[in-house]
Amino acid sequence: MNIILIHPYIRAMEKTFLSEPLGLVCLATHAEKVFKEKIRISILDLYAMGARSPVKNGDYYYLGIHDEAVIAEELAKLQPDLVGITCNFTAYVDDSLDVADIVKHHFPDVPIVMGGAHPTIEAVETLQHCSSVDYVARGEGEIVFENLIRYLLGEISIDAINGLTYRKDGEIVFNPKMDLIKDIDRLPIPNRKYIDQQAYKYFNKQTVWYVRKQPVATVMTSRGCPYQCVFCSTKVVWERNWRPRSLELVFEEIEILHKEYGFREIIINDDQFMLKKSRIHEFCDYFIEKNYNLCFSVDAGISIWLVDVDLLEKMRKAGFYALRFPIESGCEKTLEYIRKPVKLDKASALIDEACRLGFWTSSNIIVGFPYETREEVNESIRYAYGSVLDFTSFIIAKPQAGSEMYEDFKKEGLLEKAVVQGSDFYRSDYDTLHFTARELNDIVNNASSKWFMHKVKFFINPINFYRYFLPKLKSIEDVRYLFSVLLAIFRRKIMPILISKIKPFFSP
Repeated sequence: MNIILIHPYIRAMEKTFLSEPLGLVCLATHAEKVFKEKIRISILDLYAMGARSPVKNGDYYYLGIHDEAVIAEELAKLQPDLVGITCNFTAYVDDSLDVADIVKHHFPDVPIVMGGAHPTIEAVETLQHCSSVDYVARGEGEIVFENLIRYLLGEISIDAINGLTYRKDGEIVFNPKMDLIKDIDRLPIPNRKYIDQQAYKYFNKQTVWYVRKQPVATVMTSRGCPYQCVFCSTKVVWERNWRPRSLELVFEEIEILHKEYGFREIIINDDQFMLKKSRIHEFCDYFIEKNYNLCFSVDAGISIWLVDVDLLEKMRKAGFYALRFPIESGCEKTLEYIRKPVKLDKASALIDEACRLGFWTSSNIIVGFPYETREEVNESIRYAYGSVLDFTSFIIAKPQAGSEMYEDFKKEGLLEKAVVQGSDFYRSDYDTLHFTARELNDIVNNASSKWFMHKVKFFINPINFYRYFLPKLKSIEDVRYLFSVLLAIFRRKIMPILISKIKPFFSP
């Protein structure tokens, strides 16, 4: 059986570079381990094949191979017996469904299964709206996908596949949910042979320009998060269940990435890396002892309520150099709404200590929650500007399907005005009860545009410079990193502003 897993192209309002599709890599690695010579499995990465040359079409950039004839030609080379298509984000669901239509048009007898966060949330709707999709694999994908292959090989019946939604006699059948894998160590280490590593080294360099060392790879050391943030939709896949991989397997994967592929920095892509403090100490002790000279960062951030200064000191020695603190709001009332267990006074104190230890610090400040008032938004922005954070990303709340906030937007009649295709966190398409989308865009643009000069003025103060800036510069490598970040900020933030101001003088 020839199985093709497709990573679709995307349409986005900006040039958007994605990290490697680890979900598909995990599926492929697990299926190959289980079925061995019974199957041949590969990933058709339409995104990686064309994202280096994005094509502008109207309001959107096409990133990846999107020409139907080219996609059909690539599929013809592979002669699929089963096609799987991923769709993790609501903003890109139309792209995934378009790919399904292309596959079905050229290979009408080949079954198509779709998985990922969005189809999990809207499994029935996916089958109702797209006749090209035959199956939806809900939730954690490895075992559902394994059992679907077993069914197509004639080994089990379809009604035995928990986590599958499909059509039967003109009706949509919603099988019981699949239990989460209790011991995720039974899953093999993701085999990166399925994807173009050189392409993702390039994409990561464009996206995570602020990293200390290139090339950079992502690793997942655990699955799930027990917390209940209202804007988060990962609960529909992982539930409120945190399951760590054994650190022995994590160490083995990181060593493969470092020694065989040459990666020099690892981004930990967990929803909640910090939950078990003793585990983080063990992680740090291992890499302090090995002295691989690797750098580490945590994409989802460092949960303030789980960290102390002793742990920060050890993380610094182990190669962590930048900390993202997921504060999300500087307003106590908003924090209560989003159910973020952040105490702002503790957050400020911990950020202060992190800066003094030599970490670069950052945070997200989210505005545009459905019930948030202007006073609350202003309070949140004032908190960021009053902190000693080095960087702050001011972003706009997005109602992701499956989140409680999505239901709040829906209840208040705010989703009818939405344009979700290709949207990002820096531009809103949603009105709230107190703001229009345009007002939110202006607020975020204004707060973001003033941040750089705010930090320049902050560090001109000799006390601030000595206390918060000098600790970051303890080696030649630290100085090089500083200049690389400043150059990137100039190119990405300041240059566009200068061009926009100069351009009118050269217009006819």
